[in-house]
Amino acid sequence: MDLDTFNKMIKEFGNYPGYGVHNGVDKVSEKLGQPYDATRAIRSQYLQRKSIRNHYKVKEKAGLYHKQWKEGKTIGELALEIDFPPILLANFLMLKMRFSKKKTKEIMKNTNLVKNNKRLKEELDEVIGRDELYTPRSHDKQSAEGNRKEDSIAKWLDNKEVEYFTENDLRAGTVEGKTPDFLLMKPIEWHGDEYNWIESKASFGDEYIHRKNHRGQVSDYVELYGQGILVYWYGYLDVLKTRGYTIVDRKELGIE
Repeated sequence: MDLDTFNKMIKEFGNYPGYGVHNGVDKVSEKLGQPYDATRAIRSQYLQRKSIRNHYKVKEKAGLYHKQWKEGKTIGELALEIDFPPILLANFLMLKMRFSKKKTKEIMKNTNLVKNNKRLKEELDEVIGRDELYTPRSHDKQSAEGNRKEDSIAKWLDNKEVEYFTENDLRAGTVEGKTPDFLLMKPIEWHGDEYNWIESKASFGDEYIHRKNHRGQVSDYVELYGQGILVYWYGYLDVLKTRGYTIVDRKELGIE
């Protein structure tokens, strides 16, 4: 994807408030002629980044929002009004209600632990039920999605009869725990070049994500193992820079 299209997409998301990952995705993908799954991934990353930017601003005003909640506004209404994830807002409000951090975390896993506050339980059930980013259940879902993507690459390698070590195989014996998802026992030739490892990311490769991946992981893989392949499952910006590795998406590998 070119940077201009990406920036237009981010701007379009501003027309669809709220923290629903799928909210407005069909309209934005159609308007800009981009795949639905890539548009959804970009919106998800956009929402997470926006919540990080606003975190401390909302936390500082938690007392005001608690007052408004006691006056009758729901967690969902407040979250939409201030453009902040309802689950994270609920955490701040519960601290103002004198729940401990530990108890709040337990309640997010099981709202039946809320005693003598029917309204709070009902509102938590509502926002937890539609959250796709910040609950334990959504985290488990994201982790499972990442595992499925890795399984698809494993199948791709198996079909090519390429032998490899997985991240779990390597974790115990690799320098400083730097372990790619797949370290190939013999280099694979692809488009005229040889590659020694593959790393899978169930995300869209924008500049922020890629900078993080390069500094935190991929540059170490190059140093330890040589040239490799970084797979961004939902596509990537065509301005991304690489050093010693190649960026592809799943479709370039022939994976659907």
